[in-house]
Amino acid sequence: MKDYYQTLQLARNANFHEIKKSYRFLAKQFHPDKNPDPEAQTQFSEIAEAYGVLSDLKKRREYDLLLNRGDAKSADSGFYRRHYSGYPYFQYDIFTPFFHRFFMGGPQPSQNTQPSWRFILMNYRIILVSIFGALLFFKFFSGFDGTVLEKKMEAGLFNGVEYILVLKVDKNQEKKKRVNKKIYDQVEVKDLVFKEKFSLSYFINEQEKSIAGFFRILFQIGLFYALISGFLFFLEYSRT
Repeated sequence: MKDYYQTLQLARNANFHEIKKSYRFLAKQFHPDKNPDPEAQTQFSEIAEAYGVLSDLKKRREYDLLLNRGDAKSADSGFYRRHYSGYPYFQYDIFTPFFHRFFMGGPQPSQNTQPSWRFILMNYRIILVSIFGALLFFKFFSGFDGTVLEKKMEAGLFNGVEYILVLKVDKNQEKKKRVNKKIYDQVEVKDLVFKEKFSLSYFINEQEKSIAGFFRILFQIGLFYALISGFLFFLEYSRT
């Protein structure tokens, strides 16, 4: 049986992008237009055949089953080793492997071993990223200071709305600042607004206001936490 991995000079757990990169490199090297040698043409056909199988999720799965048949180590080798290269979830995805490695600490040793739900739900990285996301959402890391010249709403990402304050920061300079809806609704033109960095409070005409209460912040942290945990559960438990 032909070893397509050897043909493309790849390891058995190569991801889609490694397969594509190796195919392009070898195809250029043995392409008939660049290498008229008959042996090179044969090699080019084998490379194309190998790529046609390994680049297709279903074909690769079937091929690996045949290749690993009778191999005592097959459970920990080949395509079914958990490498999170974008298979089997998003065939052309480049973000999933980084996402998974960051939160889960890299691939597990066996395809048949799934982490417990406690490992995901008690993952400190998910908690920290959720807190960071909530603080970012409430503009915790940004500050602004100036007199409001104009208020306007603009189209945002995914057909959302962005709330914009045009501030006069000195005699000759104006600055646009994106704020959350609560600040936008409370501020009027000609108001003096001020917010320090690393703060969840702001001032309108020297009157202190809170951006969000404790439960609102807690809800936002929980929302980020649920989204990240849900996606990790999907990655871990939708494997075939």
